[in-house]
Amino acid sequence: MIYLDNAASTKVLKKAADALLYCMLNTYANPSSIHDFGLEAEAVLNCSRNSIAKILGCKKEEIYFTSGATESINIALIGAARKSRFKKSIITSA
Repeated sequence: MIYLDNAASTKVLKKAADALLYCMLNTYANPSSIHDFGLEAEAVLNCSRNSIAKILGCKKEEIYFTSGATESINIALIGAARKSRFKKSIITSA
């Protein structure tokens, strides 16, 4: 099969799926918690953040994990608006 609709969804790399499954089954605690389980989850999150920053050539503090596209787009728009000299509104169109 040749799949050409990768704008809608794309097959996940097996290595990424394996890492996600591991985290979902083993390090699913709240990484902001101070108990051992939370600290372990935080360590995994920090390792991921460091790896991604290295690949992208940016600072680890510039990496944000979000729950989905809407949250990601909002962060990007708000960040762009704050850097704008206008700083009052964002105008979009369909």
